[in-house]
Amino acid sequence: MLFAAWSVLAGGNHAHIKVAELVLRDDLWTLDAEIDIQLGHALEEALNKGVTLSFLYEFQIVKPLKYWFDDEVVTERRQVTLNYHALTKQYILHYPQQQKVFDTLSDAKQELAIIHDWRLAPHAVLEKNQSYHAALKMHLDTSKLPKALQVDAIGESDWELVTPTFSWWVKETVR
Repeated sequence: MLFAAWSVLAGGNHAHIKVAELVLRDDLWTLDAEIDIQLGHALEEALNKGVTLSFLYEFQIVKPLKYWFDDEVVTERRQVTLNYHALTKQYILHYPQQQKVFDTLSDAKQELAIIHDWRLAPHAVLEKNQSYHAALKMHLDTSKLPKALQVDAIGESDWELVTPTFSWWVKETVR
């Protein structure tokens, strides 16, 4: 127990999904979620030395089937990268369609931890009165690190950042 408390104080990597929900907006299913993300010393140091950190968000909705494999209804991935621009002393988050600039790492991490209005699928994809299983996971994509760091990252907890899979049941009742 003392070791666990020391590792938190030492600033190890930590991530878990606090809450996630599907929301129907403009006839589209969208995802809103909040993630607690703590970057350890090694990741912060690499970031501040110019290494781009790539985070992969993975979302899936499956329809459980009784006598066969579950049916994948929606499977989506979104990659977000975080880097530090030494000349301007700013942190930049690159999303698929936009980028956002922050003066502090704390502000960038706060933005990275929020998923809002991630457009996933049309309303008609989910059948009325049917239950579905939704799951969300986020991790640091070490395959996007420079090759020299990929070798160092293998099996090193300093380079490991992954959330446990957050899953919940969804029942489509609105039509």
